[in-house]
Amino acid sequence: MRRLFLGNYDFEHQLAKEVYGASGGATSALNASLTSSWMGLAEEGDMIYLPGNVPANCLSDFTAAGFPRVEFTNQWPDRKQASEMQLVPWGWSDAVSQIAASKGFQSEAPDRGAVQTVNARTFSFQLEQEWGLALPGSACVKSLAELELAVGDLQDVQGVQEIEWVIKANFSMSARERMRGQGSLLTNQIRGWAEKRLSQGQPLFWEPWVNRTAEVGVQFEIPREGDPLLIGIAPLLCDERGQYRGSRIVVDESTEKEWQPAIEVGHQVARRAQAAGYFGPLGIDAMQYSDALGELQWRAIQDVNARYTMGRLALGFSRFLKPDHVASWLHFPWKESYGIPFSKWLRCMSEQGTFEADLISTSPDQIDGQTLPLANVLLKANTVDQLCQREADLMRAVSELTEAAC
Repeated sequence: MRRLFLGNYDFEHQLAKEVYGASGGATSALNASLTSSWMGLAEEGDMIYLPGNVPANCLSDFTAAGFPRVEFTNQWPDRKQASEMQLVPWGWSDAVSQIAASKGFQSEAPDRGAVQTVNARTFSFQLEQEWGLALPGSACVKSLAELELAVGDLQDVQGVQEIEWVIKANFSMSARERMRGQGSLLTNQIRGWAEKRLSQGQPLFWEPWVNRTAEVGVQFEIPREGDPLLIGIAPLLCDERGQYRGSRIVVDESTEKEWQPAIEVGHQVARRAQAAGYFGPLGIDAMQYSDALGELQWRAIQDVNARYTMGRLALGFSRFLKPDHVASWLHFPWKESYGIPFSKWLRCMSEQGTFEADLISTSPDQIDGQTLPLANVLLKANTVDQLCQREADLMRAVSELTEAAC
């Protein structure tokens, strides 16, 4: 059956609006930037909904790069066409369910209450507490008084005046919907941010800030019945602010073995999500960090996402790799002020004699004539060492472009 992919990447904001009446979310430009990410999962003849127009050569460039021939569309199919298609969204919100029903799509949608339950941070927090996996001092707070108490309690335990910490909203993603602080006092900015969310009946989650050394996305597919299926793990690449910048696609046996504790916990999380009534894609972010003594520790349930994730889409690109290839799927902020289209810049980078890796753009340069704020690329190499070096080269080159444009 043909599928139509819908990128509602502001999914968590949609959930927050449904539950708390909260406003805000990803901009339409950001949603558009990520639309072509479905290329990792799309098959020949599938459609990708994009409310805009891409350059005429975009699809032919994708096909020439070896991707399936798909169709970008800014028009919903008529009811007859829709009845023969399956709608596949980033996440199942009420808004998406209404689209599926009103347009006449076939859909396999979990109960919306189950979607909200599993995506809420209350779900992962409860599992961490139940299984003894929580960071020391972490707490669910429902008032400013409880927040101030949590901050003060950790200061007493740690005996350090300026310890760093973070507050996270119940529905959050990446480095958004969170505030970092330090010490035992709340700044006016943090207090105002917390008050706004608490006033909507939204609990907040306070935890110490830890020194992250590595992260992976553990990816599952949960059926209505039967055991959840492990799709794979995708090591996360993040910037200094903790924002997602890409995923490694191919991992060796030693890496998989290293993350086996997180995979085992992930199976337990997936079964609990299934018991809550959820089925579909599930991504669990797991983290390795160093404690105050420099010892490596695990946080197996950093985030639980009952939806598609970038790690899941990244793993989809593995079908385009040769058996001896390793790869990453990278995302870079991009500006028109850089003075060069992203795809042309990639060609310039790949033509350097020392680069020794393949670069394939997986996003259009423009939509409706506007440069996209986020561009992505499939980076293929022959060895892990080569891959790591090329990742660093690209990160540094983009950083230099940003500095030159300022």
